[in-house]
Amino acid sequence: MLHNYIKIALRNLRRSPLYSLLNMGGLALGMACCLLIALYVHDEWSYDRFHANYPHIYRLWEKQKQADGLFDVAVTPGPLAPALARDFPEVVQTTRVGRWGGVLTQGKQSLEAEQMLIVDPTFFSLFSFPMRLGNAKTVFRNPDEVIFSEAMAERFFGSTWQKQSLVGQVITFNGKDNLTLVGIVQNSPSRSHIQFDVLLPYKWLEQNDEWSKKWNSNSYHTYVQLRAEATGAPINPAAFADKIRNVLKRYDNGNDKQLFLQPLADIYLRSTFSFESDWGKRSSIGYVRMFIAVGLIVLLIAIVNFINLATARASQRAKEVGVRKVVGAQRGALVGQFLGEAALVTAVAVGLSPLLAEVFLPLFNDIAAKTLTIPYQLPIFWGILLGILLLVSLLAGVYPAFVLSSFKPVRVLKGAMVGHSGRGFRQGLVVGQFALATALIIGTLVIYRQLSFIQNARLGFDKSQLLYVRLKGDLKFNALAFRDQVRQLPGVAQVAVATGNLVDIANSGNVEWEGQAPKDEFLITNLNVDQGFMATTGMSLAAGRNFSAQIPADTSRVLGAYMINETAAKRMGYTATSALGKQVKFWGITGKIVGVLRDFHFRPLRVAIEPFIFRFQPTNPYFNLLVKTRPTHLPRTLAALSNVYKKADPANPLSYGFVDQDLDAQYRSEQRTGRVILYFSVLAILISCLGLFGLAAFTAEIRTKEIGVRKVLGASVGSIVALLSGDFLKLVVVAILVASPLAWWGMNTWLQAFAYKITISWGIFAGAGALAVGIALLTVSFQSVKAAVADPVKSLRSE
Repeated sequence: MLHNYIKIALRNLRRSPLYSLLNMGGLALGMACCLLIALYVHDEWSYDRFHANYPHIYRLWEKQKQADGLFDVAVTPGPLAPALARDFPEVVQTTRVGRWGGVLTQGKQSLEAEQMLIVDPTFFSLFSFPMRLGNAKTVFRNPDEVIFSEAMAERFFGSTWQKQSLVGQVITFNGKDNLTLVGIVQNSPSRSHIQFDVLLPYKWLEQNDEWSKKWNSNSYHTYVQLRAEATGAPINPAAFADKIRNVLKRYDNGNDKQLFLQPLADIYLRSTFSFESDWGKRSSIGYVRMFIAVGLIVLLIAIVNFINLATARASQRAKEVGVRKVVGAQRGALVGQFLGEAALVTAVAVGLSPLLAEVFLPLFNDIAAKTLTIPYQLPIFWGILLGILLLVSLLAGVYPAFVLSSFKPVRVLKGAMVGHSGRGFRQGLVVGQFALATALIIGTLVIYRQLSFIQNARLGFDKSQLLYVRLKGDLKFNALAFRDQVRQLPGVAQVAVATGNLVDIANSGNVEWEGQAPKDEFLITNLNVDQGFMATTGMSLAAGRNFSAQIPADTSRVLGAYMINETAAKRMGYTATSALGKQVKFWGITGKIVGVLRDFHFRPLRVAIEPFIFRFQPTNPYFNLLVKTRPTHLPRTLAALSNVYKKADPANPLSYGFVDQDLDAQYRSEQRTGRVILYFSVLAILISCLGLFGLAAFTAEIRTKEIGVRKVLGASVGSIVALLSGDFLKLVVVAILVASPLAWWGMNTWLQAFAYKITISWGIFAGAGALAVGIALLTVSFQSVKAAVADPVKSLRSE
């Protein structure tokens, strides 16, 4: 009996090769897409889970009072970690992680550390970063030690570094400090939010930076490992979080910042902290959810398409069911046959899906910036495929199995139900799958319009042809003289020095101002600049004047001068004009406001513009040179700039970047998400069209005689095409009406993450609708025209 069922199933597949191909191909394509997204989601969820202490590790974060109330930041004071380890028995150990930068030199070899972190010795016992060379239990007891990652060791010592005696070698740091290499640590896994190539001990920082010892300097990530209960379960983190909530007041009198705990599991995907305070690798749970939704939509469209075509073809087998019943077939046997046939077709599609996924995987990895592989070795992978096989087989086979097997033989043998059974059901499925596909199109259009808005928004400064050069070593203290040398280069239009590069600005502090109300305080971001900063960046004044090196008060450290932005003036209770001449105090230096700059975006457009203050103090170090180049001179200017830099700082390599490129990089997650949704929207439309094509062919087939009669009676080709296409286009229009409000709600929710965003206009829905209708019309019209131009004599010959 089973052998007979298989023969019948294979015979049906061979009899209708087009439908078989559309059926299996659409489902396989949808499953391949879903498989790729599942790999992406699994990769995102796997971050930081390789640490042995993973369930017990937390990071501390603060709520700080800033311009618009409380603000979440992921950095804490340097003294906090040892205080917690000392005073709270719930804490097993703590470690601090800070960010630093510099150049490492040995002989003629000189390299800049791209990712240098400052850590405590407990870093290696709290986290699971294995040492390749050296002893993790004894490192960083002295301040003059350094550890390289494997990648840094290869860059510094070559590919044969494993064969060299590296431990104990002396490395010069920033041209003045001699550090001893005490170990090589395994490269940080790609699924770690902590990435590094060089590690320095916190003891070194305490000797070189007084702020590392101060309670009022928030500059470091603080991690704690909490004790486990006797059962092995983590200690109650909520109770401990309540216990330390106001602990900063104990150590820093008057400090009203509150402390909170963030599980290690949440850092990568759920860090909603301010952009300047979290330099670790991050993603967004919102985008993961969006990817899951897209994957499920594509899979659902593929399953709906599969069921639709399966039921359409099954309805033509009603006479077969009638004949089988007449000769004695039981309903249970018919149910088993139809379910088995559905399982066979589904099994072929499921088997093809990993092969299709392998074909698309390189492209998907490129889009998503991942190195994903299909985990054939994991039993859960095959378990999921088996689950999908059983689910889809049941869904696709339930209609023919239970509905067709219930038909009365007398009626189906008279042909009363052939071709029309289940029509409403199939129409509902067409509406559903096109509604989902249209929703994806609308989402893609909204994302790309928002990205275009971001990339073309007026930032308040001119980012074109603007590059920055990082100043290292002693050059930081001779920045003004170096600036004057660069200004003489032919391709340089403007040049200025600053402590930041307009993209990565992390310095902030409390400000006091004239007329300040009691207990009214906020943090303000700051830069130390020179008088050429405005001309170089293209910023403009709302009121007042620019800094001037000719006015002694502008550069005085006793009674200096400040410029602020419009948001800062408003936060202080001033207008741009009334702010002029008002006295402010920042970092212990009192001065007057001499100018108010028009607001500019120095954070991503996800957040509102924040207060900003500028100083002009030439005796302080400058870390960046901002260079505005002439449009046609960039290559020659870069070459000339490199030569000037080598002469000024021969010990360190030139390090530069373009402001516009760095700004675009801030929206890399949105760009990746937009591209992925675009590609999967195209695939969803393709799968939907496969189903529509099959249904159109099926409809034309069962209405062959009707079309022949109409042509004999004088119907034109155009009227027949309109007749056959009209029914499908009505369904697509209904799908658009269903999809539009759902897509508007979803994308409006996504846009709420941006302080500056587009308005979802009716044009987006009209464009998506027109695209869906056009694609559907092209798909259906092929079969419609084919049926309309057929010779009616052939179709009516049997009559």
